[in-house]
Amino acid sequence: MRFTNEVEIKIGDDGLCVLREPTNAEWNSYKSEAINVGRHNRLKDNSETARAGLFDKVCTKISNLSDEKGEIPISELHRIPVRVKSQCIFQAFESVSEEINLKN
Repeated sequence: MRFTNEVEIKIGDDGLCVLREPTNAEWNSYKSEAINVGRHNRLKDNSETARAGLFDKVCTKISNLSDEKGEIPISELHRIPVRVKSQCIFQAFESVSEEINLKN
């Protein structure tokens, strides 16, 4: 397996999104925005909104994605639904879907 600084995420049947690895500053900012401490020290889950914000920062390429207005260019990421952006970030950087085998 070769490590790269980009992750390709398949969206639907033929949609493709390429995300670059976030910098440490971007990742730390995302993590601090995802869970906030609210009134009376209660945790507030903002993870979906924080993931969408991170998506907007690290998305380098999209292809074969469209809505009622037509093809979505990289300059109009706001047209992609927040739940789709959130799922892409989760799948790319937080989910453990790859099989990892460690040998001593």
